[in-house]
Amino acid sequence: MIVKNEEGTLANCLRSVSGVADEIIVVDTGSSDSTSEVAGTFGAKVVSHEWHEDFSDARNVSLDHATGDWILVLDADEELPESTGRRIPETVEAAQADGLELTVRSELPAGDAASYDDSRIVRLFRNRKEYRYIMPIHEQIRPSIEKNGGKIFSSDLVIIHHGYASMVVQGKENRADRNLKMLHEAILKSPAEPYFHYQLGSVLMSTGKRSEALVELKSVLDLDYRKMGGAILDKLYMKISQLALEKNDFVSAIQNADSSLRINPENSISMYVAAVGYLSMNRIADGYEYLLRIRAIGGGSPRIGRQLEELIDACEKVLKA
Repeated sequence: MIVKNEEGTLANCLRSVSGVADEIIVVDTGSSDSTSEVAGTFGAKVVSHEWHEDFSDARNVSLDHATGDWILVLDADEELPESTGRRIPETVEAAQADGLELTVRSELPAGDAASYDDSRIVRLFRNRKEYRYIMPIHEQIRPSIEKNGGKIFSSDLVIIHHGYASMVVQGKENRADRNLKMLHEAILKSPAEPYFHYQLGSVLMSTGKRSEALVELKSVLDLDYRKMGGAILDKLYMKISQLALEKNDFVSAIQNADSSLRINPENSISMYVAAVGYLSMNRIADGYEYLLRIRAIGGGSPRIGRQLEELIDACEKVLKA
């Protein structure tokens, strides 16, 4: 873990790995509160490290101190569900991979279309000196594992991320302001890196700068965007579709939603966008088909689920008329 001023959330995170982790490495990048003391009460090895405006740098310091065969990476505003913690030992024991993707389930603010957002991220991997993080923000371990011939498999393990429900990080700093600053600096250094533009568009979207976000996310498609991988491309198309729908550009909304669904056929947000796009164009039968797809996967996000049956009933009344 890397932390800074996390005294309010750290105990909950460390409590969730109690009995799971053989050792806990906490790299403190300059806390002025009791973060280090909280970590110490859970038997963590606390390492002080100066912050260099680079998350990968701090992450890699934490890896340098790890002695176990496998490394699990968490943030202070995350926790392991009991079911995940219970299954990690048997999962790594049987693993034929060098890295495992976990679902990081991020709780979203009340005004968002969905109640949570799932991302597939490599968070559990073998402890090898050649496996190190890259990217100064939204850091990634996958590229170094793959570069060194390591295999990455999917798992059904889950991490719960509470942080996106709050825009404050590290005790008092605004998450969006911090990320915008770091992303603008990263783009100045690497203007052709699509991942940075994608993340910048995502932050702009989360802060209500929807028009700017749409421009930024669309710009990714003019770069070497396919190298980002399917999981991110799914999110890219989904977000473009949501923003296009808000502008009543129904054709673009549907096209991008379908691009997302070709990558991830169970993306309920993209299904919902396509459904609303078709219904807004008075193509009731087409919209109805997408609504039924959402129902078939269990209703999607709880916030979508509350409206789903009402929309299906309304469509059925029109189609039967």
